[in-house]
Order: sequence, then structure tokens, then C-alpha cells
Amino acid sequence: MDLTNSTADEKLTPKWKIWLPWVLAILVLAAILLWFFVFRDNAPVTTEYGEDKLPAIKVVISNGCGYEQLASDYAASLKDKNIEVMGLGDTPKPIYDKSIIVVRKGDMQDLKRLQKMTGITRWTSAENEYYNADFEIIVGSDYEEYMPK
Repeated sequence: MDLTNSTADEKLTPKWKIWLPWVLAILVLAAILLWFFVFRDNAPVTTEYGEDKLPAIKVVISNGCGYEQLASDYAASLKDKNIEVMGLGDTPKPIYDKSIIVVRKGDMQDLKRLQKMTGITRWTSAENEYYNADFEIIVGSDYEEYMPK
């Protein structure tokens, strides 16, 4: 067999003549799928709403460290946030060094929103169906970290 005088069809066996179009079709299909899923600008469709479209989170703010007017000052600092202050108060004992969010009726999704808005990451759960707000924010001695400057 002379390799210099043979044509391309003579070099391929009959088995390759059958499979070559299928292999090419699969490669083209793979290239299309790669473009569709990787290279195409496909921004994900989100169902998240902006904070302005969500209902306000209801909170009670408690002074946990005994500084005068701390609860009302902290409530005033939240006026531009999507937080509805339902009440102000003091804890029975001013012993809180660290601020904390107490989950009263709220859910974890609202807790995450509240944590993001306030910057307070510590939380505990003390559920009470008769409480007048979803959350209680107990402001501790570290209040300066969470007040706007």
C-alpha cells in the first residue's frame, strides 16, 4: 500500500466512516452546550426583594447596661432602617457587656435581615407568642460599635 498516492477515504476503515459523523455531531453539541451554560451572559433570576420591598421588622429595644437614655438613642439611630420600634425599656439588671438580639416570635430569615441591618450578630431564642414584637434588641456596653458615627 502506497501512502502517498491514497486518498483520505481509502485511509479510513468502513467502521470510522460510520462513526465519524456521530463524533463530529457530539463535539458540535458539546460546544453549543458549553457556550450556553458557561460563556453566555446568563444572569441568574433572583426572587430576593430589596429591603424596601419587605415588611418592617418589629423590635423592642432594651437598655441592657444602665446608661441613661441608651434605648431611645439607639432607636433613633435605626430610623433609616426597615425596623419598626414597638417599645423601649430597660432590662431588670444592667449586666450586658455585649449587645444581643433575642428572638421572640421572628423567624431565622428575619433574624438574618435584622443582623445585617444592625450589625449585631449575637442572638438567642426566648420565644413568647404574647410578646408585642418579633425581636428584642438588648443594647449592651458595646453600643458604640452599633451606633452610626
